[in-house]
Amino acid sequence: MSHARCSLLAVLVLCGCSRPPDQVAVIDVDAVLKGYKKSQSIYAAIDEEKRGLEAKGQGMLDEIKALAKGGGILEEEAREELEARIKEKSAALDLFRRTATRTLMDRTSDEYRGLMAEIRAAADAVAKRRGVRVILDSSAVAYSGMGMDVTRELVEELNRRFAKAGGK
Repeated sequence: MSHARCSLLAVLVLCGCSRPPDQVAVIDVDAVLKGYKKSQSIYAAIDEEKRGLEAKGQGMLDEIKALAKGGGILEEEAREELEARIKEKSAALDLFRRTATRTLMDRTSDEYRGLMAEIRAAADAVAKRRGVRVILDSSAVAYSGMGMDVTRELVEELNRRFAKAGGK
């Protein structure tokens, strides 16, 4: 072997270039969440809960508006009593809105954490089947070559697990 070839081989071995590159795949997490039937079901339920809370809040606001309109010309004592009721109901509405917002945020966060744990477990299974060592979120990758995206396969794995567990 020539001296140049020996030197090149030594450099390749020393820098680790003689071993095959680690297998890497990517997923589009947003597409996974949109395609996963359990995620669709969870977010639909959260949206329904949100609409119910919004309707309740609107009802409370309508009640306050009705009190404000119905005041007309009142004696001072009656006017003060009405103002106190409106102030009390406005405070209750404000508390309701803050509580409802916090409740929805907490539920969404809890559900997201659970979904991400399921995604990681399913990604592990996909990675083992494919011989992949790392799966990255494609939003954090500037470029990925053909065949590296396993989003569809991951969604299929998640939906298969969900159906097996009795999900619809």
